[in-house]
Amino acid sequence: MGKRKVLLFMLVLVSLLVLPGYAKPYVPEEVWPTWDLDMVNIECVEETGEGVYIAVLDTGLVPYWRDYFPEDRVAAKLGAGFYEPCHADPKTGLIVESGKVHKTTFIGSTGSTHGTHVTSTILGYYYRTPVDAAWGYPLPAIKVDGVAPDVTIIPVKVLADYSFPKWSEYPGHDIVFGTDKMVAAGIRYAADLAEDYSPMIITMSLGGPESSEEIEDAIDYAISKGVIVVAAAGNAGMDGMDYPGAYEQVISVGSCGWKYEWWWPDPFEYPDSPDDEGLGPDVDYINYYYPFVDGRNRLWWLQSGYNGWRNVAEDDELVGEVYISEFSSREGEDQELDVVAPGSWVRGPYPGTPGYAHLPWWSQGWGSLMGWNPGNYYYVGGTSMATPHVAGIAALMLEIDPGLSQNEVEGILKSTALHIPSDTMDIVDFDSDIGSWAWVTVGWEDPEATGAGLVQADQAILSVLSP
Repeated sequence: MGKRKVLLFMLVLVSLLVLPGYAKPYVPEEVWPTWDLDMVNIECVEETGEGVYIAVLDTGLVPYWRDYFPEDRVAAKLGAGFYEPCHADPKTGLIVESGKVHKTTFIGSTGSTHGTHVTSTILGYYYRTPVDAAWGYPLPAIKVDGVAPDVTIIPVKVLADYSFPKWSEYPGHDIVFGTDKMVAAGIRYAADLAEDYSPMIITMSLGGPESSEEIEDAIDYAISKGVIVVAAAGNAGMDGMDYPGAYEQVISVGSCGWKYEWWWPDPFEYPDSPDDEGLGPDVDYINYYYPFVDGRNRLWWLQSGYNGWRNVAEDDELVGEVYISEFSSREGEDQELDVVAPGSWVRGPYPGTPGYAHLPWWSQGWGSLMGWNPGNYYYVGGTSMATPHVAGIAALMLEIDPGLSQNEVEGILKSTALHIPSDTMDIVDFDSDIGSWAWVTVGWEDPEATGAGLVQADQAILSVLSP
């Protein structure tokens, strides 16, 4: 046993722009794309990840995950959780691990539903909220598209709820974290499954600032079994990358965003360019990244609306619209960031506290409007959100060639990435200094922030097809 101050946490930032919503457990007829998928050209590929398994090592899934995901896309019988009892030393307040890991259910933490959001980027998810209707924008139940909607998800819970007394490091509230042994156990569990369920990818949107021999040994074991391992670079900015993403053999993922992700014009005027007025979500921001073109209900200003200004640019023109998130970890000494992917801000199911408060929309519950029922859909930012984009694209590659190795997948992703040079950029964001939305300047002046660049699904697929 040993005292530890550094534990593995989710690499996530939750936006204050929170609106609740509901989901229905059936597959709507239409599937809608999002700006983040447009950035990596998912619309240009036919592959869907069919036949590929992705083990999501995270907080597990919420009990009502079927409200968000097709039941046949989650291998519930293969899901598992790993838990190491810990306590707080009464003299120091430091957390002490027991050294014993127990296998549990994949049904997730009540302190965070992070793993459900991560999974939604890969599979897509069902969406509908009464808030839309209350604001005058009644929308049908829709399915938001995912990077690899036909993969099979294996939920593996390695981040769990802990509660410590007032004299601990974390007084007065529960926290969610994982120990080295928990994460290593989850990695080895997925690696062993790969003997019967392959090709297999492990994706980890988690990390901490210290290296762990136990976790690295487990990663090496998984790679030796033919498993592809992807992990978040971390949200430490200039302080360097987190582990396990910082290990050289892991495909590490930083976060980028789109210049116009929070921009749209005044809905009652017709601007000529994105430089005109219309800063930030002052009218309706819950749906900002779904494409609607029906001018009769004035939804034309959303993603593929009037003049196409909500469409992400293509190919080399996209370089001028991609910024690196300020929180995204830069390379530290002896570290290498591989690629970046959209992680600022991505919407998806992220039910809030307390517990699993949830009213599916088909129950006709309006708790989201009357009183307070924790929301089911959040804007979430972090390298946690970028990482499943890359894991999903790896699945598209493995659908074509299941025999691709870790080095081959990493090499293709990097060689086909869109190079993002060091730069500064004006983006629409909420400026806390003035208390409103504005054009603000963000910068990433060093090449250590970008890795090989922004992953491009179509180019990666083309490289697999024509090596």
